[in-house]
Amino acid sequence: MITPSRRTVLGASAAAALAAALAGCSRSSTSDTSESGTAGGSESGGTSGPLQWWDHFQPLEGAMQGVFDTWADAGGGEVERTVYNPNEMGQALQLALGSDQMPAVFSNLTGIPPNALVDQELITPVTLDADAQAATDGRLFEGVHTFGGEVYAVPIFTHQQHSSLSWFDADAYEAAGGDPQATGVSWDDFRAVCRAITDSGQPAWVGTLAFTGRLEEQLVDLAQGAGANLAFNTAGVGAAEVTDAATGEYLYHGDGFLDALEFLKSLITDGVMLPASTSLDALEARARWAAGEAAIFFDGPWNAGVLAGQFPEFLPHVAVTNLPTPDGAGVTARGPSAGQFWQSAASGRPEDVSALFSLLAQPDFAQALALNMDQPPADLSVVAEADVDPVYTRAIEIFSQQCHLAPSPAVRNPGVGAVIAQMEEVRPTLGEIVQGYLGGDIDNARDALSTFSDSLTAERDRALDVVTGEGVEVSLDDWVFADYQLGTDFTPEQY
Repeated sequence: MITPSRRTVLGASAAAALAAALAGCSRSSTSDTSESGTAGGSESGGTSGPLQWWDHFQPLEGAMQGVFDTWADAGGGEVERTVYNPNEMGQALQLALGSDQMPAVFSNLTGIPPNALVDQELITPVTLDADAQAATDGRLFEGVHTFGGEVYAVPIFTHQQHSSLSWFDADAYEAAGGDPQATGVSWDDFRAVCRAITDSGQPAWVGTLAFTGRLEEQLVDLAQGAGANLAFNTAGVGAAEVTDAATGEYLYHGDGFLDALEFLKSLITDGVMLPASTSLDALEARARWAAGEAAIFFDGPWNAGVLAGQFPEFLPHVAVTNLPTPDGAGVTARGPSAGQFWQSAASGRPEDVSALFSLLAQPDFAQALALNMDQPPADLSVVAEADVDPVYTRAIEIFSQQCHLAPSPAVRNPGVGAVIAQMEEVRPTLGEIVQGYLGGDIDNARDALSTFSDSLTAERDRALDVVTGEGVEVSLDDWVFADYQLGTDFTPEQY
């Protein structure tokens, strides 16, 4: 079943607002400043007053303020930052576009991919200084951060991360025969430890079965650990954007995915899952885990920061390993980390924005990000010297060793992004299939995943016909990376 996704609906409405904004920006560029100052004044992205910056990254408050203070101390001026709830920012951007009130810088929650924003001349490039150019060497990818060779964004987070690390109560884990210092653990050993913990009277593992988005991410991670060789458009995980690297096909019914799903199912059939997991999202599951209701919790690196802020008494008792894999030595990969901030065409302050973006690429900003113990910075090397909890440092060490750079079809050809944007969402989603199988509502996982793969393939074919009919040069060959092997890094020179 195909249903319009939230991204598609938002993208359609945003597109109309974008068209109106283009006309509005054109008219206001030659008009006089009104009393309210909205035509190129301080209330928009204009040249006078504080520089307007909108994003949805609440945890970055300290790191972002450090950048703004550094720029101000160097004579740059004032930045007025507005932080939105992610659910509200898309609408705010649409309203701003339609009323000529766009900020100088924004995080892109319009639902429209960056290449389309570039094509419609709604974002503009920046010029990085020499230090920033050196710091981002090897990290900027055409079609993700650069377009036509010009820099539009810099990645502030690393691609070397995922949401499936195994976090655990170190004492309970070790008492059950596990090694808290190990980098990884095999599926069999993990199950044995879980059974021993449960036999001692404490449920071993708490899952997030009510959080289908997280289930989708974790299945992809576990499938890679089982050998699935995948390509990703970016560091994020969306079912439409993850394909088999060798063939370019959607292979969610492949052995790696089926084996990973059966591993998750075994935690239920073994009786080691906290029963309440069926109704828990990540926030609720973490709280149950920190309260001692279970010993093990799968999560990303940000778990350390959340524990430090909400459950500080539990953090000293926590250890971490990589996700369980069949032999304990499996690895993962993600595509290039996307750019987080973009300069609007209404900015009117390209030199100021360029200076700020250059600061985002500096080690000082990376160190400030590390202090959050949230998503790791693009430069992982700074974490070793940062004043962070040892378990966060350990998590980053694991990522440095075990999480690699996958090839990206969208980097090879930005037209791939146009195809993905055109695709409607297939339902049930991958996460819903995982949820249904683990919850007993789906009996045959192979059939469900095969149907899902076939539906995605058909939808991509449809979207490809639409996009190529509009003159975009893109083909299924752009998804194929026959020479890539999981465990290696696919660098910019290889495209």
